[in-house]
Amino acid sequence: MRKLFTFLFLTSMIFLLASNSGFAQFRLKLGPNIGLNYNIGTGSDVDETMTGIGMVIGGTVDMAFTPTIGLITNLQFYDNRSGGTSTEGSVQGIAYTVNDDRSLAYFMIEPLFKLTLPSSSVYFVFGPAFGFNIQGSYDIRITSQNNQVTFNDGSTKATGSIKDMLVRFALKLGSGYDIKLGSIFLTPQLAFEYGLTNIVSDVKAKILTIQLTTAVKFSLI
Repeated sequence: MRKLFTFLFLTSMIFLLASNSGFAQFRLKLGPNIGLNYNIGTGSDVDETMTGIGMVIGGTVDMAFTPTIGLITNLQFYDNRSGGTSTEGSVQGIAYTVNDDRSLAYFMIEPLFKLTLPSSSVYFVFGPAFGFNIQGSYDIRITSQNNQVTFNDGSTKATGSIKDMLVRFALKLGSGYDIKLGSIFLTPQLAFEYGLTNIVSDVKAKILTIQLTTAVKFSLI
């Protein structure tokens, strides 16, 4: 982890030094963004891969230091990373299904390096993503004929809050396209986010995410 932070720090310094001469070309755009996540929960403590779709709502600050080098900072006020599994089984000849749904959401801060192809509107982003938990709950339901299969207390449903959730740290890589509409830019972006930290303490389970967002950015400078 220390080597990773050292790498990010050195990359930041090189990035700033390289862009110092281009401050005269500085451009600033900002605006809201919205999108969807396709989440994949995996890890050695996960019996079955959890998948799910969640919504992303936030804002984007897009700074260009030169025509090719810039920095995008995303503030995702609600970034849903929910997922679930559906498992079938039988006990004493009685078939049942267990649906296990986990609802997770984070406030995300994403400072991403932006590299725009010369004379093009296509760009690539790379950088860290930090998430602070704002929601964590589970909903487990057992379905069987005439409710013959239940939990130990006789119920077929268990709900509650997920405890000991950790700060999320991930690496993000993606690509987008700036569509200029006067002083407004419409920007679709596709990205992959690799979670480096576990969801909760003492459980080896992480979230990988494929994210599709669209931002509406207004040119200020």
